[in-house]
Amino acid sequence: MLIPVAGLAVAAIGVPASQGADPFAAGQLSSRPVAIDAAASDRALNRGRDLGRALGFGGVRDTVNRLDDRFDHRVYDEIASFDVHGRQVGLTRFDTDGQLLLALRLGWTPGAGRPIDAAAASDKAAAIARAAGLAIDGKPQIQRSNGAGGWIVRWPRLIDGVPVRGDGTRVTVWADGSFHAVTRNERSLAARPATTLSAEAARTAVERIVANRFKASAADLAVVAVEQAWVAPNDTWEPARPDAPDAALRLAWVVRFQSSGSLADRMRMVEFWLDAGDGALIGGDIVE
Repeated sequence: MLIPVAGLAVAAIGVPASQGADPFAAGQLSSRPVAIDAAASDRALNRGRDLGRALGFGGVRDTVNRLDDRFDHRVYDEIASFDVHGRQVGLTRFDTDGQLLLALRLGWTPGAGRPIDAAAASDKAAAIARAAGLAIDGKPQIQRSNGAGGWIVRWPRLIDGVPVRGDGTRVTVWADGSFHAVTRNERSLAARPATTLSAEAARTAVERIVANRFKASAADLAVVAVEQAWVAPNDTWEPARPDAPDAALRLAWVVRFQSSGSLADRMRMVEFWLDAGDGALIGGDIVE
């Protein structure tokens, strides 16, 4: 997840119907501008101004663009806010239904205020999420952010206790507790399988896959976790699949291996994702 600034049925008004079948390919730009009518533009600008005022980064001039992001399978409106000197002070993104995806404040100066601790950062982040109109629940995850010593506070999305990888609400504050960014992600889920594999069956199936793929080097991979998660199928283990993750997330068994020996020089950890229902290999991850 991250703050997607530099790093966030399309039969909607102004979007050619053919774009829904135009998949993302590696090396292409993820998003591209599409047409937006005057009424939709005005609604987006008003939403951006209201949110900018609520979060304290409102500018004096705003622009809006509608973008089609084929990698993330979404169309959204992006509003840039500028101050009296023409400098950009904020960025917001809403999906075409008006749901917040991202709000970002630019221009913080190190040393602007007294640094806060984790507990204060959690309180600040909760207040920011509510000001942005986002519902949050449960105990958040809190960690230091890189760079200027701020904080990242997350409320992961859970479905019946099972995490939805990459979804949820995330707030970042600067070291002094002032607002930096807020993101919300809530993607579509495929139907839950009527019956699911056991953890042991998933582990056994993946160990066979690892033995076939890594041959003699398979002995350098040890299972460290077998857990369920909702994931977006990807092309990690099947390069012939589409380059972008699937639009709908599927319930999967995530089997994680830690490497040792010669493999550790190339990768620290690998994951294999099996569909929790039929056991098909639907993706994974590699930590180098």
